Amino acid sequence: MEWLLFADEVAFAFGQLRQYDRAIRLREAAFTVEPTYRRASGLAYLYYEAMMSRHGPRRAGHDSQPIRDHEADRRAFARWMAEALRMEPDSIKDLYRLGVYEAQVENQRDAAALRAFAHAIRAYRALPAETRQRRKDFFKPYVKCLYAGARSAFRLGRLAQARDLSFSCIREDKSTDHIEPVHKMFLAGKICAAQGQPEPAERAFRIALDAKGPPRRDYVHTALAALFLATGRPDDASAWLDQNLPPHRRSSVSWRLTGDVRRAQNRPTEALAAYENALRHDSCGRHLTLARKGDVLRSLGRLADARAAYEKAREFRRRKYLRDDVHALDALVAMAEADADTQALSTLRAERAALSKEEAA
Repeated sequence: MEWLLFADEVAFAFGQLRQYDRAIRLREAAFTVEPTYRRASGLAYLYYEAMMSRHGPRRAGHDSQPIRDHEADRRAFARWMAEALRMEPDSIKDLYRLGVYEAQVENQRDAAALRAFAHAIRAYRALPAETRQRRKDFFKPYVKCLYAGARSAFRLGRLAQARDLSFSCIREDKSTDHIEPVHKMFLAGKICAAQGQPEPAERAFRIALDAKGPPRRDYVHTALAALFLATGRPDDASAWLDQNLPPHRRSSVSWRLTGDVRRAQNRPTEALAAYENALRHDSCGRHLTLARKGDVLRSLGRLADARAAYEKAREFRRRKYLRDDVHALDALVAMAEADADTQALSTLRAERAALSKEEAA
């Protein structure tokens, strides 16, 4: 039916204009009359775009779009993605979108994301050479799956798999750069550092500093300084930060690292000052900084202040991430043991046992 093809085209245009409700109504009407994989995939994509648009920059002329029901979009995306993959289980593009959805929209559900990315990678590699040549549009999502899969594997601690995917991405995307070179090399450096391979990690970070991509490289400088510190070179870390990240450009992460460097240099007062700077604008890692602050205060004999810092670390992490802070809790247990405070120790040990049970579950 010609009107179905016309409806598909109009729905696509509405989607490009971010008029998602109109596009969805047309797609659903067409699917009801003639269910096809392309229409199911198109519906999943519309809901995917609607959700992802909440995370990205607004397009000019589209600021007045109505606020959408995110939970309804999630349910609809899951429904239509399942339908699309039922019809085409090896759809590379749909599997890539599913992986991104799990990793980003669903707040780093990396195990599920990695399964989707790995499925897409296997599907692409299983394609006959003539199909790859004819369907060159499959290569970009394939490369993106390699990168995103490496990132999810890294976050899951599956470092060998992360390295394999990351290096495959660098190798196979070398002439196309569907992933910005700075991002590819930075991820490779992080993986090598986590594997205890500082020399290749340093090479990757230094390549990332000069690679193509967005010009801001503060996070690379921070990672390189952290690598110097981790390999017992605090003076090199300090010099690198001072040369490349002046104080007014340091993020909360960079200031926290500055505090760690000052601690390693046995400069506790400067470490505390750096941690205070880190806390000023930190909305995600305050528990990490507060726990470190507690450690320094404890080493200086300021035990009441140390306890307060540890308790703040625990409170922040419980509020923000719904989990207790292991480091802070262990420090409080040790302090209660040193003070022979049996009442506090009993409570803290019970909380630590409950946390261990959660971690084992």
